[in-house]
Amino acid sequence: MGSIAGFFGLNQLAAEKARALSIVYGASLALMMGVNFIQPALPALTEPFRVSDAQLSWIMTLFTAPAIFLSPIFGVIADLYGRRLLLAYGLMVFGLFGAAMAFAPNYTWLLIFRTLQGIGFSAVIPLTIVLIGDLLEGDREVSGQGLKVFLDRIGYFVFPPLGGLLATIAWFWPFVFYALAIPLGLVALFCMPETKGKQQPRATHYLSDIMRLTRHPRLMIAFSAGFLRFFLDYGFLTYFPLFLVRTHGISTATAGLLYVFFAVGAMATSSQAGRIAAGRDKANILFVAFAVSGASVLAVPFIPGAWLIGGALFFYGLANGVISPMQKSLLTQNAPAELRGGIVSFDRLIQQVSKTTSTSIVGLLLVSAQLPTIFWMLGVLSFLSVALMACLLPRAVKVARPTYSA
Repeated sequence: MGSIAGFFGLNQLAAEKARALSIVYGASLALMMGVNFIQPALPALTEPFRVSDAQLSWIMTLFTAPAIFLSPIFGVIADLYGRRLLLAYGLMVFGLFGAAMAFAPNYTWLLIFRTLQGIGFSAVIPLTIVLIGDLLEGDREVSGQGLKVFLDRIGYFVFPPLGGLLATIAWFWPFVFYALAIPLGLVALFCMPETKGKQQPRATHYLSDIMRLTRHPRLMIAFSAGFLRFFLDYGFLTYFPLFLVRTHGISTATAGLLYVFFAVGAMATSSQAGRIAAGRDKANILFVAFAVSGASVLAVPFIPGAWLIGGALFFYGLANGVISPMQKSLLTQNAPAELRGGIVSFDRLIQQVSKTTSTSIVGLLLVSAQLPTIFWMLGVLSFLSVALMACLLPRAVKVARPTYSA
């Protein structure tokens, strides 16, 4: 990881810390396979399992649904009992039941295994953010979150075509590759250091400490930024291809290629997140990035050519590559280690609600409004949200760290 780490300003790390970060980034990429790796392979399942296209949606729904209910619980477990075992066993559950889907005798068993895989996903997904906050501090922590975003965007390039290619050989091959998460879980079990906070909060006081900390102004900004980011992403990017096909008459394949502009933009800024954050207030950086996001969405209906719209998508990606690591860093740096798992899991719950409500609300608006109008509304929402978040930011805010009873 040396040369990549140096590019992100993470050189000269202690060997144990570098090894731990490698495990965290490996876990993050493994979880990326949970969705992006399988999406292109879904059509290959209709014939062997004799299911309709509509029934395929359950494969995604049952994978993500456990996170809504279990992420907060796993966050509490991570804070009270430790991160290492949760990371290791979560990865092994993810890999074991993911690979089991390759041997599912019927569609019902496939969905059962998928749900169990989703439980492993729910345990690990907040830890990939929490552990970076545990292992790194200051601007290096922002760089670490930026590297996570960068690697995830590489996953967007690699996993979908690879999953689609494997599915052309046989429907079960993409699922077999989930077994790679099992040895990664074993590596985490034996090589990952325990990073939970040194102070041990009492379980009876833990929830009250979490609720008090969630009202901290900078954490409220982080929660709001997480909700707004995914509301914009799912509302805009989900219906962006439909807009291009309807208004510019291009194919779905061409519309899909335009997402490369978004990925390149996000990779460019996420790779420099630490340098962007150096000496600057992360909340103010978030405000500027959301303003760029709003302007990009507002511009789309006014741009005449489909490929020129790729420019707007590139700027949207630039903003996204800033928002993601800054928002994660606001969470981890403003929560003490003893409560970090619970705070990040609470944020994941907010994000799941955002993903669900965004597509539903935009779908309802399409009944009475055109897509250009909806894009304008999303752009205006971004600017209004920035103004509201700015009101939460008093001057010279210091982090209030809870005290625990002995």
